[in-house]
Amino acid sequence: MTQSDTPLYDIIFRGDIMPGHQLPNVKAKLAQLFKADEQKINALFAGAAVPLKKNLEKVSAEKYQAVLRQAGADVQISPAGKVTAKAGRSPAIQRKSRQGSASGRPEAAEKPMTMQERLAQQTVETAKAEESSAKVAIEEAPAFTLAPVGADLLESSEKAVEPVVNIDVSQFDLKPQEGNLVESAELEREDAVVVELQDYGLSELGDDLLQDDEREVIAVAVVNALDVDLAPTGSELGQIKKAPPPPAPDTSSITLE
Repeated sequence: MTQSDTPLYDIIFRGDIMPGHQLPNVKAKLAQLFKADEQKINALFAGAAVPLKKNLEKVSAEKYQAVLRQAGADVQISPAGKVTAKAGRSPAIQRKSRQGSASGRPEAAEKPMTMQERLAQQTVETAKAEESSAKVAIEEAPAFTLAPVGADLLESSEKAVEPVVNIDVSQFDLKPQEGNLVESAELEREDAVVVELQDYGLSELGDDLLQDDEREVIAVAVVNALDVDLAPTGSELGQIKKAPPPPAPDTSSITLE
């Protein structure tokens, strides 16, 4: 496919905002994104279908849509050139226009809806749609009942039938409740190990376990006599003497009145 055959798309905005967003915040974010003044941003919310971006490839269009929806603007992706900038008309105005034409009365001049009226109408239509969906869900819901305590939650026809498996247990028998479960012939027996103890014997009670030639000989340390003696009891051993306390102040010249 050549570059000219690549499908192109437009980003269309009709003034709707995403749930959970406030209109002043959405306008401020759009003004920041498009670097436009307040008058141009307010014109986007007049109810007209405005192509914000034109002739974009699918990947670029989806990126623009994600960014604008994150800012709070509920934009749609449409094939390039399919939607042109034109004033939008609410369903209520269209119905009044059709009723006036059918009755033969001349159509009155249509007044563009304000943003507050558009949001109020959108809220009412959403509430009606949710109420209608809830009624349909209630009507289509099956009737439920409560089973008594302890009853099976499944009917007999709903239970899975497990096939009966016949197991041949003729080769098995039960032993009396005594003795070992393993027969003597089934026990593994280890061969006895012959240990020669001719070189071993027992010492008498109280004898040393080590012979004299097995003991480690520690050389005796020779210490020369030191030229030291002991000081008499109560002698000072070199402690640092404390400084004498200062003399008491002379208070002889002080009197009390």
